[in-house]
Amino acid sequence: MSGSSLSRWRQRWLVAPIILANVPSTLAQGQFENFFQGWDSIIKESLDENCSSQLNNYKKNPDTKWFVVDYILDDFSESRKAEGAAAALTFGMAPVVLQSIGPNTSETSLLFMRRPLLALLLAISSPWPRNPKSKIHDKIYAGEQSTATTPSVKQSEDQPDEWPIWPDKESKGMAMMVLFVEYALALGAAANVALLSYQLGHLAFFASANNTYDPVLFTYCSLLIHLVGIFSIFLNFRVDDDDEDMNWFERWLFNEFQLSAYNAPLRLRKPKSEVWKPLRLFIKWILSIAPTLQVLMGTIMLSGSLLTAQGDARTCLFRYIGSTIVARGLVEYELWCLMRKDDDTNGKPGTHEKTETGFSNAPLIRKLS
Repeated sequence: MSGSSLSRWRQRWLVAPIILANVPSTLAQGQFENFFQGWDSIIKESLDENCSSQLNNYKKNPDTKWFVVDYILDDFSESRKAEGAAAALTFGMAPVVLQSIGPNTSETSLLFMRRPLLALLLAISSPWPRNPKSKIHDKIYAGEQSTATTPSVKQSEDQPDEWPIWPDKESKGMAMMVLFVEYALALGAAANVALLSYQLGHLAFFASANNTYDPVLFTYCSLLIHLVGIFSIFLNFRVDDDDEDMNWFERWLFNEFQLSAYNAPLRLRKPKSEVWKPLRLFIKWILSIAPTLQVLMGTIMLSGSLLTAQGDARTCLFRYIGSTIVARGLVEYELWCLMRKDDDTNGKPGTHEKTETGFSNAPLIRKLS
């Protein structure tokens, strides 16, 4: 080894202890500096008057955080401690409530086949996705057995045979406005969830969170679940595109920035090869348990809130609910348009039957011949 190489290695070994010595103070940054509005002034006053030395020790060694928490709680009255327990209960309700409202992985993966950017934004906006519904995702695996004349789901008697497309195809200005509103709502909902996860890490304290970035990690585990669902649908289906003259980028631009109401209904085809069948079954098993585990871990973390007022906890919950409602509404509208009947069905009955989560995709699946 040359002398210059040895010199560089010596420099690195000299710098390493300096970096390691600063790791604890780096991990401690952001904690106990600011809090949610309800108790911000109260906790800061307690820190300044009663536990400034413990706070300084914490900044040097994050493992001493519980000494700081103990001093803060000692200054709290019994009524304020009870309010903190109620706030922890409110936080703990969030995962279950949001999972019951938000879209499932099957819905976001279907939307990804046509409008991937919008689907990812809506996936970020729903931190606790629902488990895949058999009415959409599992039915896909048996989609080749359903035909236009033998629907797998009974069509409701009061369901009209035709649904008007909105906005009307003649209203180009309205279509542009709806497209703008869609992305504005999706971006706002995703940004709200991102900001809220950051605030939970820096303005709140959770017994199960070891670092300020833990709420961010817990939040974006849901995006990973949605991505697994997207990977699953790509393993099982291909988009039956009519515009084969376009390359992938042109096709993405055409589909992404056009309302599904103005685009052709989504057509999928099954690949011939069965080589990926074991992987498909494994991913299907993962998707059947991952959302439940996400809810479990989220409940454990959020129910450990200690230094947040009940009013602030309610505000956080309603912000989460707002983003999830936006995601649910946009997914429902887009899938309603993607799964509508087109001219190829020739008005045959059972081509767009209603299900629990939208429209049956049985007529959208074609076996690759």
